[in-house]
Amino acid sequence: MAEALSVLTGLVFLIIVGILVSLFARKINISNVLLLLVVGLIIGNISQAYGLIEISGIAIVTIAIIALVIIVFDGASRFEIKALDDFSVKSLKLIGMFLLLCMIILPFFVNIMFFEGITTINILYSLIFAAIAVSTDPATVFITLKNKTNKVVELIKVEALLNTPIVVLLPFLILDIIGQIGGEAVLNWEVYLAGFMNQIVIGIGSGILVGIIFFKGMRKFYSEQISPLAIVGAALLAYVLAENLGGNGVLSVAVLGFMFGNMYLSHKENLLEFSGMISNSLEILVFMMLGLIVVLDDITLLFVLKSIMIFILILIARYLAARITLSKGEFNKKNIWFIALSMPKGIAVAVLVFSLILLGEPELVIIGEVLVIVMLLSILLSTVVTRFSKRLIDMDEEEPRDASKKKRAEDDLELPSV
Repeated sequence: MAEALSVLTGLVFLIIVGILVSLFARKINISNVLLLLVVGLIIGNISQAYGLIEISGIAIVTIAIIALVIIVFDGASRFEIKALDDFSVKSLKLIGMFLLLCMIILPFFVNIMFFEGITTINILYSLIFAAIAVSTDPATVFITLKNKTNKVVELIKVEALLNTPIVVLLPFLILDIIGQIGGEAVLNWEVYLAGFMNQIVIGIGSGILVGIIFFKGMRKFYSEQISPLAIVGAALLAYVLAENLGGNGVLSVAVLGFMFGNMYLSHKENLLEFSGMISNSLEILVFMMLGLIVVLDDITLLFVLKSIMIFILILIARYLAARITLSKGEFNKKNIWFIALSMPKGIAVAVLVFSLILLGEPELVIIGEVLVIVMLLSILLSTVVTRFSKRLIDMDEEEPRDASKKKRAEDDLELPSV
């Protein structure tokens, strides 16, 4: 009882401080993620020194998994095939090229700077870092732009919605490969492929099964109180079912979210708004708790300098991806620079840092600590770029795409109920 009360007290303290920090960030018109991360690191390291806040590893992992599930579901549910447009295609090309360049450029330098020697395992760990580095979250930077929009802002917003499921799924697939190798120099491809296909099939099957059961019932029944909770329950059930059966829980949730986004359901917009609200609420707790597991004493000046060099390499990869994939006629040089410099890391990266550090492997702890520094640098840079956005993009260039959104809403109403 005393231990439970101690954990609850710590969570309440973090939530209250997080709310106050978020309100202050809104008042001064900057991203709350930056302040939450900094304050969380300060509180976490003071707590580690004096033992002020004690939250068990199980509690932290549980909260991290719930946040991960909600984030993946929310991101996948917003990917609608019928809503694919020019922005979506361009965003997918940008994501694909950015991911490819990061996986080509980063592993060598990550191995040289942070790991002891270039081995198969270390390269795979570096690929995990490269996959996570692709993540973008404009919600952390476009607060200052409010309701303004243009093609550049829209492109980055669509990119963030599309890359979240990819960024979250890839690291776990690579971890599966590392688990199959198990310290051996050579990967048994037959064993790995069999296990990999098993995880994929079970993951997809679990997501579809849960989706059919829940969404079929939700076509016939809607309740303002029960339906939103049913969505959260379905996402958690898909994850738990797949993991217990030996499948990939993240993939299962992604499939469920994709089904939700592409099926006709009454009041879908309200349910999407609810899942987004839950995701945003967890954001406060996740960033505050991140400070509880990141030890600043382990981060030296040399470590920071190396992390800054890695961040510069990520920026180079981002710029090259934008130059290669985006039309010069539609996006000028200033637009390209704005897109290249606007890649803030948000809650998806924070949850992955949780997952990596709590696994306890030395290489994953290093990756997690580098990612924390990259997150801070990316949010700082994006905030500065946003402040000077008028010099790089014309905010009056085009009107918000309300008409297209209205058309999509009308299309939803015209879809026949199955």
